[in-house]
Amino acid sequence: MATPSIAIIGAGPSGLALARLLECRGITYVLYERDASAAVFDRTGGTLDIHASTGQRAIVEGGLLAAFAKYARYDASTFRLWDRHGTQYIQHERGSDFPEIDRGDLRRIYLDAIPEGKIRWGMGLKRVGRGEDGEPVLEFADGTTASGFRLVVGADGAWSKVRSLINDVKPQYCGIHIIESRISPTNSVYSQVQSRVGKGMMLIGGPNQMITLQNLGDESYRMYLGVRVPADFATAGQVDFADTEGMRAMCLSNAFFGDDWADEFRAYIRHATDFRPWPLYHIPPASVAWDPVPGVTLVGDAAHLGPPSGEGANFAMTDALYLADQLAEQQNAGWLVDDEARDRAVRGYEVEMFERGAKLIQRGVDMTEVFYAGDSPRPTVELFRGKGVPVLEEKGA
Repeated sequence: MATPSIAIIGAGPSGLALARLLECRGITYVLYERDASAAVFDRTGGTLDIHASTGQRAIVEGGLLAAFAKYARYDASTFRLWDRHGTQYIQHERGSDFPEIDRGDLRRIYLDAIPEGKIRWGMGLKRVGRGEDGEPVLEFADGTTASGFRLVVGADGAWSKVRSLINDVKPQYCGIHIIESRISPTNSVYSQVQSRVGKGMMLIGGPNQMITLQNLGDESYRMYLGVRVPADFATAGQVDFADTEGMRAMCLSNAFFGDDWADEFRAYIRHATDFRPWPLYHIPPASVAWDPVPGVTLVGDAAHLGPPSGEGANFAMTDALYLADQLAEQQNAGWLVDDEARDRAVRGYEVEMFERGAKLIQRGVDMTEVFYAGDSPRPTVELFRGKGVPVLEEKGA
C-alpha cells in the first residue's frame, strides 16, 4: 500500500478538520491519534462556540453544515457577568453567528465523515526525528515507526512533539489553574444554576479569581473555578482531585472562594462533583514564526497555544482550511513530487497563520489579565463596555 501524502498527528479540532478537508480535495492522508479508539474521549473542554467567520467556514468547506446544525445550539449564546457579591453587570445576546457545540459532538461529526481506516488509533507519538535521507520519521510509543510522507502536520496540541523539528519553544505557565467540575440535572442546586445561567454562559468575577458556568448539550453545567496558584499546584502532592469533599472544602476556604463570595455561588461549589485540574499555558507570541522547515508544519495549539479567548478552536479549524486550500492550489504544480511546490503551499499557509496566531495568543494573555485582575470583574465590565455591550449595573465591583 502506498504511503499517504500527509501524516496528521492528533485528532483534535484542527487535525480532524484538516483530514476532512483533504478528503474533500482528494489528497491522501493518515491521521495518528493516541486515544485507543473513537470510544475513548477525554470529556474535558466542555462546549465550543463556533464562529460564522472562522470555524464554520471550515465546516461548510468540509460539507458538514447539516451535520453540525443537528448538534449546534444556536440559542445558547447569552453571556452574563456578575461579581462575587451577587450583582449582575452584563446580559448580552451574541446572536446565532456564535452557536455552541459540545467538543465531543464536534468530534463525532468529523469521525462520521472520515473513512474508516484513515485514522490510526492508539498511536501516541513518542518523538519525531530525521532519517538518513533527511525526511521526518515518526516514532510511536508502541515502538513502531512511520516515514515517507510528503508532509507531516503537527496537530498534537500544547505539548507538541512535532514542534521540536521547528523550534525549541516550550509552553509557559500563565499563572492560572482552572479547577473544572460539573453540576448535573440531578444535582440539588441544578434548578438554581439553570435559572441564573440558562442555555448560555455566566462569569462571576472576584479578586484574582473567576467562576465560569457553561450549559452543555446534555443539559448539565460545566463549572470552571479559576485561581492564581503556582504551576505545580496540581502535581506537588498537596491536592487530591479524587477527594471530592476535600476539593470542595479547599475551594470554599478563604484562600479561594471564601466567605466574601455570595452564599448562592458558594453553594454551587458545595454541590459540585468530578474535579479536574486544567493549568493554563501559552507560548510567546513572537515564537509563532519560524524559518521554513521542509516537510513539516503545525496547526492549532501546536502552532499558537494561548489562554482561552473564545477563538482557539475556531483558529485551529481555520488553520486546517488555509493549509488544505494552499495544498490544493499547488496540485497542478505537482507538490506531490516537487519539493518547491510543496514548500510554497506550506509557506503560503504559514505566513498568513503567523500574524493571526500571534494576535490570538496576545489576545488570550490580555484577556486573562483582565478576567483575573485584582479588582475583577471591573476590568471585564470596561472591556465589554468598550465593545458597545450595554452594562446593566453601574455600581463598583
